[in-house]
Amino acid sequence: MKAGKPLQPSDCKVFDLEYFLANKEVFHVSRVCINSRNDISYHSHSYAELLWIEKGEGIHHVNGRKVQIQATAMVMIRPSDTHTFSPAGRDGLVLVNIAFSAKDLGYYRKRYFPDVNSYFWTTGDLPYCLSLPEDLVKRFSSRVEEAMRFDRTRLQLDSLLLFIFRNIQELSLAQDLSQAPPWLITAINGYNNVECFRSGVKSFVALCGRNPDYVNRVVRDVFDKTLTELVNDIRIKYAANQLVLTGAPIKYIAFSCGYSSLANFYRQFEDRHDQTPMDYRRLNQIIV
Repeated sequence: MKAGKPLQPSDCKVFDLEYFLANKEVFHVSRVCINSRNDISYHSHSYAELLWIEKGEGIHHVNGRKVQIQATAMVMIRPSDTHTFSPAGRDGLVLVNIAFSAKDLGYYRKRYFPDVNSYFWTTGDLPYCLSLPEDLVKRFSSRVEEAMRFDRTRLQLDSLLLFIFRNIQELSLAQDLSQAPPWLITAINGYNNVECFRSGVKSFVALCGRNPDYVNRVVRDVFDKTLTELVNDIRIKYAANQLVLTGAPIKYIAFSCGYSSLANFYRQFEDRHDQTPMDYRRLNQIIV
């Protein structure tokens, strides 16, 4: 999407989620066809809104800005945003939207995205947006149609939003890898055993078959992290699996992952999981 010149509507309505909800419903979901700018008033609301464009193109008037929008675009409208749409062409705009309370949005932030500053929690002037593959748009729309057959309870809301967020995160990971050269992807996939881990960065570079400085530069460009950080990410992910799936002593797991210093292993693990390896194992091996 492309931002345009500021637009300052003279009046702005305030929409309340309760207006759209029937008895005991906790979220609203709909498919909307917009053929004129007058179909939806420029408005603000106290709730969060997740929407994607199924068909057409036009202008998203949001926070006094004009943003070009077209099919496959997804936008996460924050409670503080004000917006409306105007279509381009005779076909209009067809969008699907899910509206839910700011309280539920806070729950998702606390439980799933405590350190995330994107999605609904971006602090920029414009809401977070991304372009989805066509097949994912169809999957999301199909999932919404399925949800509409049931009561709009919190269980259905959680199921629906977690399905969407999970697929978006998988898409983000796939896009990161799509920017990586084949030799780097091969190295990441091959860096998966104790012998590699014990040799650390040196072993990873050998799998790349490139100069260490060049590998580090490409890793920074693709993943926005250093080569050492990437290697530690892979080793700690392996360690986390070993902590859950085996009863091996933590010291042995640390050594197997290439950490000669147990203190360094603990520091690297806690940086990524916000808890010690011992706590991680205890929590994940509890039999409920």
